[in-house]
Amino acid sequence: MEDLSVSFLNDKFNMYYEAAKKAYAENKGALAKRNYLLAAETLLQLAKKSSPKLRQARTERARRLVEIAENIDVAIEKKQIPKGEAAENAAESDAREWAAASIPNVHFDDIAGLDDVKKAITTRMINPLKYPEKYKLYNKKSGGGVLLYGPPGTGKTMIAKAIACEVGAKFYAVKGSDVVSKWVGESEKNINSLFQTARADKLAIIFLDEMDSLIGKRGVDTHNDKRVNEFLQQIDGFAGSAPNLLLLGATNRPWDIDSAALRSGRFSQKIYVPLPDAPARKFLFEKALKGTPVADDISVDELVALSDGYSGADIEEVCDRAKEDPLLESIKTDREVPVTMENFSRAFKAVPPSVSKKEVERFEAYLRG
Repeated sequence: MEDLSVSFLNDKFNMYYEAAKKAYAENKGALAKRNYLLAAETLLQLAKKSSPKLRQARTERARRLVEIAENIDVAIEKKQIPKGEAAENAAESDAREWAAASIPNVHFDDIAGLDDVKKAITTRMINPLKYPEKYKLYNKKSGGGVLLYGPPGTGKTMIAKAIACEVGAKFYAVKGSDVVSKWVGESEKNINSLFQTARADKLAIIFLDEMDSLIGKRGVDTHNDKRVNEFLQQIDGFAGSAPNLLLLGATNRPWDIDSAALRSGRFSQKIYVPLPDAPARKFLFEKALKGTPVADDISVDELVALSDGYSGADIEEVCDRAKEDPLLESIKTDREVPVTMENFSRAFKAVPPSVSKKEVERFEAYLRG
């Protein structure tokens, strides 16, 4: 494990580097130059604490960042890619978060309710890997991608992680910011790098979060069209030929995904992840209050009734808010202060449902087709 100073320097580097890229994208040359140089300086400090091979790589990258900084003004003026940027983009693509994918420690038992969703996922993605001979015996169709859709905060990412944990697969969580680049052709290279990296694992899951931003409807933006085409080619390339690779998508806007991605052999199975029902909300409240000092007036059933229409993320926020005042009072008085229904009443007023009835109706209409 890296020591604290290395962790601190890593965070510091990432802060300067992201600030530099943002400033450059906004044509703020002086600010971009300053942050690129600070990122390079921090990287050199990291290099001193690194193994010989990593030291060399970090030193070389710092040199590239200095080169970018020195050419930034000319690049902005002429609307060109600054010298050194192409090599830096390639290096960054190769070292993205998916290079450090791991097997999550999230289980289906950690997820409230959603029994129908769990059954569909188990039938489509988990059992074919656990019992391939049974699926062959019954000639049961498996494979292809699965799209999880529904309101935000309903646990789609947790479900994806639980699948990876259940089958022992490396988990590659990918968002638009991991793939999309302002440079022509870079997004396609990032997508290719992602699939090549995942294919090399014994068993892997690629999870496309916010899939509507990655595979949006074509015909409006040429950059999006090229990105979608690359995704579809990669998906078609592994379908049936890479049994070690599973594909999952999640979205709050399924109607914005290009229809070609939802065809058979791609994301042909779409699973609706709704807002938690009463038993699921009860599970969430009991889990959040486990081990927490609570007053005698706390009624989980009443909390369940008050939280109708709330997402799992909303309930988590309500519980967190309800604990704030008792926690502060406990610190002040150095005694145990229980959470009361009054604390929850104030929390509910501060945290309304994040999903409107109109949004829920739209999801249900999409479900009906």
